[in-house]
Amino acid sequence: MQNKNLNPYKSAFYLSIVYFIFATIWIVLSDYSIILMIEHLDEITMLQTYKGIFFVFVTTVILFFVTYKFFYTMRLQYNKNLEYLMKKQKLRESLKDSHEELSKYDTLLNMIINNSPDAIYAKDRDGRYILFNDAAAKMVNLDAQNILGKGDEVIFTSEDAEKIKAEDKEIVQNGKIIKKDERHILTGGIEKVFSTTKGALIDKQKRIFGTFAISRDITEHKEHERFLIETKDKFYKLSHQDKVTSLPNRLHISEFLINKCSQHISFSLILLDLDEFKIVNDSYGHRFGDKLLIEISKVLKKVFDSTAFIARMGGDEFGIVVDLNDKKEIEILMQKLYNEFNNPFIIDLIDVYITASSGICIYPDDAKTMLEMYQAADAAMYNAKKTTQNSYSFYDLQFKKDAVYYAETVSNLKQAIEKGEFELYFQPQNNAQTGTIVGMEVLLRWNHKGKMIPPDLFIPVAEKSGLIVEIGNFALRKGFKTAKKWHDEKIAKGRVSINISARQLTHLDFINTLKSMLQESGCEASWIELEITESSVLENPDLVINLLQKIKALGFYISMDDFGTGYSSLSYLKNLPIDKLKIDRSFIMSIQTEPKNQIIVKTTIFLGNELGIHVLAEGVETEEEHSFLLENKIDSIQGYYYSKPLPLNKVEILLQA
Repeated sequence: MQNKNLNPYKSAFYLSIVYFIFATIWIVLSDYSIILMIEHLDEITMLQTYKGIFFVFVTTVILFFVTYKFFYTMRLQYNKNLEYLMKKQKLRESLKDSHEELSKYDTLLNMIINNSPDAIYAKDRDGRYILFNDAAAKMVNLDAQNILGKGDEVIFTSEDAEKIKAEDKEIVQNGKIIKKDERHILTGGIEKVFSTTKGALIDKQKRIFGTFAISRDITEHKEHERFLIETKDKFYKLSHQDKVTSLPNRLHISEFLINKCSQHISFSLILLDLDEFKIVNDSYGHRFGDKLLIEISKVLKKVFDSTAFIARMGGDEFGIVVDLNDKKEIEILMQKLYNEFNNPFIIDLIDVYITASSGICIYPDDAKTMLEMYQAADAAMYNAKKTTQNSYSFYDLQFKKDAVYYAETVSNLKQAIEKGEFELYFQPQNNAQTGTIVGMEVLLRWNHKGKMIPPDLFIPVAEKSGLIVEIGNFALRKGFKTAKKWHDEKIAKGRVSINISARQLTHLDFINTLKSMLQESGCEASWIELEITESSVLENPDLVINLLQKIKALGFYISMDDFGTGYSSLSYLKNLPIDKLKIDRSFIMSIQTEPKNQIIVKTTIFLGNELGIHVLAEGVETEEEHSFLLENKIDSIQGYYYSKPLPLNKVEILLQA
């Protein structure tokens, strides 16, 4: 270690004195020794010269080592100083670079923190804010500089501030990170909702020195979420509730049944359909009908307890799900229900009597899925309607067999249309007085697998499935071509009569279809008689009358088939543009022994004559029937008495005779 008190001047002076004394002593002693030892002067001079050279040599060597040591030391010191200066320069440059880097990262960190859309803030252990970014200041509508160093009381109400402090204290104690949505009231009275992540600030020594938090204002999001939930609930209610009765609708009961079936617990589905509800709507209006539906819903709630699920399926149909599988218990409920229907419903001070038909299906005995239950209950209800009004029916396996038969028949009918299995037969219509042929009725036959199937077996299925339109169009097209052929061959006798179903008549494009077929076949409308049923008129009188007037304007002859089998055709008869009435076979049978039938037939003939409408009796088979009709001046007759229905080739032979 260097002596801090070492004086270079003194050291040099002392060294010089030592050297002076040593040199002096050397000169004196060496000269004296030589004088003592050498006598001759020239030898003394030579030895003094050698002595001087030796002295110079020694001092030179000493000077060399001294100066070498000095300059070596100086060089080492210089190198150390240079290295020190270089290190100092590098350190200075490194510090400068680090400062710039730190400044850059500091700027970047501040930029990220203050440009973040989320509120970022931190507090020390005492709850004073040490960081508060711009988003946080904007969120609470305060200046960040006025918040730093202060606590939560400058932002929140005192109550909320205390809650936050307690929460921060818990975070400091356990060091956990928490995430939650929190609702706070700011000092200005504004309520906001924040999505917040909070945690502890920990240094390198793992000591907690404060808390941090990142918050996002989700007030609008929560409002939007609340709106969506309310809207969803509203739409759910709209989509699952009947707006007239406020009962669950078809969609709701369908979902209920799916869930019910998944529980594998026995229960029953009752489908209830009002009989002739359409007449109520047509007579009093839909608003009146809606009021009636509301009253019926009240009756259903009265009869079935609160555990029953009651829904309006649509139109005049209701569905009831009951937790019963015992038929006797269900029958007691149904009797109670139909006792209610025996009483009038009072709507707008009007007594309305209405009946209902119900079908009952039991899970899992009759069906195992929601769709199967609908099908089974519907089949049972259809059976109740066939039996009598204001009745109910439990599902029977035979209904399924009937449904299978229906499905198979529909499939076979579709194939029959594609394969051309339908044929036209013709039955003569004869003048009652002369017996001459005055017309031909077209009768459809189905030649299926070598067997001739009569229309009463497949026409109802065709009407229910909608295939009657396509089948009926086939009969029209073929009938028009046949009438044209007969007129060209000059064997036509009267008009060709073709039946039109109610569904075919009210089809959207029926009038245009008639026009197209006339043009295609070259047939005249006046050669054709179109037969409509009395029931087709009663379904929608105003529409049918309007359609018949258009058909009449085209030149067609119109007749009403099965006259007298409906309920109120006489009220429309005066407005119907018909040319012929056909008395149904049911009134002709046993006419000699049934006085009521005689009265109906006589009245119909009289009515036709008075209205100028041609009257034909169909299904005449015996001489007794023929004689009675002839006696009462019937216009024409159709039936086995003259001829059974014949295929085209045989009827043409009859026409040529």
